[in-house]
Amino acid sequence: MLQEVVRVEGLGKAYRLGTGSVGYVTLREALTRGPRRWWTRVTERGVRRGSHPGEFWALRDVTLSIREGDVVGIVGRNGAGKSTLLKLLAGITEPTEGRAEIHGRIGSLLEVGMGFHPELTGGENIYLNGAILGMPRRTIQRRFDEIVAFAEVERFIDTQVKQYSSGMHMR
Repeated sequence: MLQEVVRVEGLGKAYRLGTGSVGYVTLREALTRGPRRWWTRVTERGVRRGSHPGEFWALRDVTLSIREGDVVGIVGRNGAGKSTLLKLLAGITEPTEGRAEIHGRIGSLLEVGMGFHPELTGGENIYLNGAILGMPRRTIQRRFDEIVAFAEVERFIDTQVKQYSSGMHMR
């Protein structure tokens, strides 16, 4: 039986709207805001369920499990919460509700080209990204040719990434 490597239960992430820059809060402000927030939650309609008028839920009540060896695609329209889910699973941000258990390592590249240095060559960027993902140098060396073949950039591997076309950059 294959082991469960990701287990997500009731996962949700809310963001505050209209707060502008996050400054510091004095002790006095914290003490006076607490009772005011509680009173607002008790008296406003629909807020008792844990929402707040200034909150936006990017992700709510997600439950899933992924077993070792599964291939998973996350598909959805803009604003569906795909990137938020990846950020939560990778530990980049903390959930507002629910929990995610991860057994093993997770690395999340949320943007095309994230982690690429334009002045470095394609090959140098392979090593850089491998290091960012926590791969040992030996593993990168062993898989280097496979990575280059997959990206279909063999002829340009010693060229600076800033010289790559957008299609080559994506691969």
